[in-house]
Amino acid sequence: MTQAPNDKAARLIDVARRAEVSRATAARALGGYGLVTEATRERVMAAAAELNYRVNELARSMRSGRSLTIGVVVADISNSFFTSAIRAIIETASGAGYQILVLNTDDDIEKERNAVRVLIEKRVDGLIVVPASQNEIEHLIVQSEPEVPVVLLDRRVDSDEIDFVTTDDRAAAGEAIRHFAAAGHVRIGLLVATASVEKYSPTMPDHVVGTVRDRVEGAMAAFAELGLAASPQWTRFCHSSVEIAHEAMTEILTSPEPPTAILATNEEMALGALGAAQELGFEIGEDLSIIAFDEAPWTLVFRPPLSVVKRPVAKLGATAVELLLKKIEDNSYRSSQILNAQLVVRQSVTAPRAR
Repeated sequence: MTQAPNDKAARLIDVARRAEVSRATAARALGGYGLVTEATRERVMAAAAELNYRVNELARSMRSGRSLTIGVVVADISNSFFTSAIRAIIETASGAGYQILVLNTDDDIEKERNAVRVLIEKRVDGLIVVPASQNEIEHLIVQSEPEVPVVLLDRRVDSDEIDFVTTDDRAAAGEAIRHFAAAGHVRIGLLVATASVEKYSPTMPDHVVGTVRDRVEGAMAAFAELGLAASPQWTRFCHSSVEIAHEAMTEILTSPEPPTAILATNEEMALGALGAAQELGFEIGEDLSIIAFDEAPWTLVFRPPLSVVKRPVAKLGATAVELLLKKIEDNSYRSSQILNAQLVVRQSVTAPRAR
């Protein structure tokens, strides 16, 4: 077999000779296009690895007519759920030869519109979007040439035209409420994150994203099933910040008859609730039980360890990329997926005690 010269980078022809295939076959195997048997692809990839061959992405994109980039529009990059999802997106896309461009919107619809426009102008091959609105979606039904497919991550919208990858948050919220009730709680509150309020409110705003509606409706259905009251005095819809959640939770816990359990719908809500409870002298797992959506890195080291609704964040990100790549290859391909979440029970939920 012919060795690549030692004094310069390996060329495509060097890989082809090492793998004993034609130059065209080597290009198809490395570029991920055309018909190549799996055995041949593996042989070419092994030869490329041995020779430390690097694909010329510019030449590859010019041949395929693609930029080999995916745009990701995320609602809150500071939230550990989205950080973990982006990591999975990057790893999965990289394995398929794609790079990622990430833009953050702070759940602002105008920022989202601008982000989508900018990424299309950058000629990304597809978009993964965490939508800021349930119904303001005209910018997501992309009319461009070439067509740019879109997959929604974590949230659905009011359209059958846009595919999505989400979790069954309605079922997960219901399971959390039933777990509180099984432990003996009857006064159960909700601390709900939403960008639809500037501060906080005891009632749900008119325009919330699908995850907010699913979690609240799942909790309310469980309350009705169990014959429990869903009192506004124990519920707050909060702008997604720790400080505002802290203030709202303080108001809840200083009410004449505070709840003995709280379901917090994201990381910021959980941190705000825990901070307020600590300041007011409520012992978690004793005076106040809590379940939070998502397995943030700190939930295991908090004492007592926090019960959580654990969503398969890495799988969500990877599945969104896999679905988008199929749509890039075939613009008629349609599919959406709803993944299951898991209630992880830890010591932050115990039987209520009188205060």
